Amino acid sequence: MAEEKLDSLDEQLINQLQIDGRTPYTTLAQELGVAEATVRKRVNRLIDSGILKIVGVTSREKLGLRTQAIVGVKVDGDSVEQVVAELQPLDLVRYIGVAAGEFDLILELVARSNEELFTFLTQTLRDIPGVAGSQTSLIMKVWKKTH
Repeated sequence: MAEEKLDSLDEQLINQLQIDGRTPYTTLAQELGVAEATVRKRVNRLIDSGILKIVGVTSREKLGLRTQAIVGVKVDGDSVEQVVAELQPLDLVRYIGVAAGEFDLILELVARSNEELFTFLTQTLRDIPGVAGSQTSLIMKVWKKTH
């Protein structure tokens, strides 16, 4: 996969769209001092190349998802892909990363309550074949969140 070269205009467009992905191309063009057609072509190129993805981001708290945790998971033998396949469809699991170090997987979990998190950790996760153990860190307060 070749690395894309971004110029200053690409970076400015990305920065502006990270603030508000619904900003009209005409507004972006005025703010950046370029033609609207230039903005349209650049944004389309960034999207087509996979550099930029414009999505709706929800407020977890306003959706009632107030319990967040990071979980390190140890996996038996060569079971990582099987465990990942079991975890991927689960709504509580927002992020799965294969890691080097003490844990084989790092998960980000978001739940409605401590009880929902408890059930996931003590029943769902433990019942997945290949899971050898886990360690959970509860997120008490988020100080920085970027998209």
